[in-house]
Amino acid sequence: MIAIVIPYYKIYFLDKLLSSLKKQTDKRFRVYIGNDCSPDDPEEIINQYSDSLTIIYKKFDTNIGGKSLPMQWERCMDLIGNEEWFMMPGDDDSYQPNVIAKFYENKEIIDKNNIQVVKYATVLIDENDNITSHKYEHPVFEKSTDAFFRKFLGNSRSSLCEYVFKTSQYKKYKFKKYPLAWASDDMAFLEFSNFKQIYAINDAVANYRNSDFNISGKSDKDQHKKNVAIALFFKDLLFCYILNFTNKQKYYVLKYTILYTALSCISWFKK
Repeated sequence: MIAIVIPYYKIYFLDKLLSSLKKQTDKRFRVYIGNDCSPDDPEEIINQYSDSLTIIYKKFDTNIGGKSLPMQWERCMDLIGNEEWFMMPGDDDSYQPNVIAKFYENKEIIDKNNIQVVKYATVLIDENDNITSHKYEHPVFEKSTDAFFRKFLGNSRSSLCEYVFKTSQYKKYKFKKYPLAWASDDMAFLEFSNFKQIYAINDAVANYRNSDFNISGKSDKDQHKKNVAIALFFKDLLFCYILNFTNKQKYYVLKYTILYTALSCISWFKK
């Protein structure tokens, strides 16, 4: 069984996300929604899907995502039952109808190869559900370190919504609490895969919404936090995981550790 864990705060596209889950051709999943003390009550929308989806809903008494998004993700994870796998879409993302079905179609291969992280193809969509990008596909088997550098060097993309993670791996590592959760999703797929293979399903698609309602990160203060987050991320790779990388990748890890440490210092003076 799969847990679909939704850290909820913004109501604008929640209905579209739940509608996409209702349309799944395979219903072997449960939905968990953790309300980060949002000013917008989602219960009316959630109740519209109570007959078609198994939904466990919890409103938290305090907002924690404003301080640390990974802490909100983790308390949402505390809601789940005994599901072996989990997904974590944003409250504005959505899925094409065969996403769950394709996971189970590939389950034998996933188990046989001891895969801990599965990844779907993705497209970007706008606030009107228009597709604004090409379809991002991936090698069926790819070392997670290679997947990361494909993304970081601009040859691919990645976001939390397109992954299916083994729950036991989450319990082992949890989420890294970088500022703005910037690079927290990258460290998740690296650690949760044990820096080994990711399995890609390219004939099922996660829709990542890129709209004005996303975290903007346009202010100097946000840019500083992003620089700090990336610096911390690369320092973790350098001091904890460097042996998992090729020699060329080790060079990049060292280079970007130095670069983003310097940028975080520069942006501190500008904020």
